[in-house]
Amino acid sequence: MKMTIAFTKEALDKLQPSDKRCYISDPKTFGLRLVVYENGTKTYILNRVIKGKPKKIRIGRYDCITISQAREKAKNLNAQIELGGDPHEEAQAQKRLLTFEQLFAKYYDWHLATESKAPDHNKAMLEIHIFPVLGREKAAEIKPTQISQLYEKIGSAISKYSKIDEIKYSYGSANRILNSVNAVFNFGIKHDLIACTNPCHGLKKVKGKSRDRFLNLDELKLFFDALKLEEKIFDDYFKTLLYCGARKSNVLSMEYPAINFDFKFWRLPETKTKNKEVNIIPLSDPVLKILITRAAFNEFYKEPSKFVFPGDGKSGHLTDPKKSFERIKKRMNVFDIRIHDLRRTLGSYMAINGISLPIIGKALNHKSQVSTEIYARLSHQPVLDAVNLAGSTMANLTAIRRR
Repeated sequence: MKMTIAFTKEALDKLQPSDKRCYISDPKTFGLRLVVYENGTKTYILNRVIKGKPKKIRIGRYDCITISQAREKAKNLNAQIELGGDPHEEAQAQKRLLTFEQLFAKYYDWHLATESKAPDHNKAMLEIHIFPVLGREKAAEIKPTQISQLYEKIGSAISKYSKIDEIKYSYGSANRILNSVNAVFNFGIKHDLIACTNPCHGLKKVKGKSRDRFLNLDELKLFFDALKLEEKIFDDYFKTLLYCGARKSNVLSMEYPAINFDFKFWRLPETKTKNKEVNIIPLSDPVLKILITRAAFNEFYKEPSKFVFPGDGKSGHLTDPKKSFERIKKRMNVFDIRIHDLRRTLGSYMAINGISLPIIGKALNHKSQVSTEIYARLSHQPVLDAVNLAGSTMANLTAIRRR
């Protein structure tokens, strides 16, 4: 759809997307258009015929530049064209020159640093696995075969050196790395930084089995015994992690103002949750006892901390319990557990006690039921009761007939 209207902020703000792309012409500037895409995105372009061929030159997004800036850019581009230049070809050439590292740098600054909860972790993954091989390659020239070969190489390497000698876990990290690379290319294409199709599209991933490790009863006893030899702050931290089932980073940065001791819950704002929604975590009696004790001791400090687990670093709270956890594993003589398995342990014992999957999902703040399905294999008590009932019925019928 095409139309011409006076370019004012009020008029352009009112433009709504439809099921077809709409081109709005500016009556004051030759060739200047505002494109309203089906998804609601609005972008300025210059629509010109250059050397006999129609070309669309991107100027900038509507929400990023003003109308006057778009007009000024369009006038400069028109001047280049009238003097025999081809700004469209120059722009395409620039896109072909952008390396994957340079593209990622833009992705990091414009998106990852502000939108991701762990931007540095994602960056480190690509720096280790992708940059040495594809970092200096022109992003627009990277082929699907290169991505596929690298994916296989990363997956195989992780499988070879994994402490958990099971192939079902080996491609989990490779899949996460591939997702990050895919996001970088999607970003570059969306923002018109590269001229190519996404080389990650269509690549078949190795489907791994969800990790279902949790501490059994014997291991729990070993765990609690090992905790007795740790500093009090680590003892309390790992018990809190186990009892409330929250994510490691959330417990590390737990604050007293977010805890309601009267109504026994801990409020996590949407800025601190993985699914970007407020999470109200019920606090059981064992974890409340720990928190109440820590709060009481905190009041005696010269400078009381707002954090439940204070630290000396820049963040103000405990940040790295890995060394403590390694000591705990060594004392237990159990080495195939991770810190995240403590969160899974709470869900597992809820399932073993017959708690429904929706309730388990709510307790662990799972947005998708898929994340909770691993506990279904442990929730066998209702099935056992049903089998016992059927067995008893059949046995009773047999006994009656014998009489």
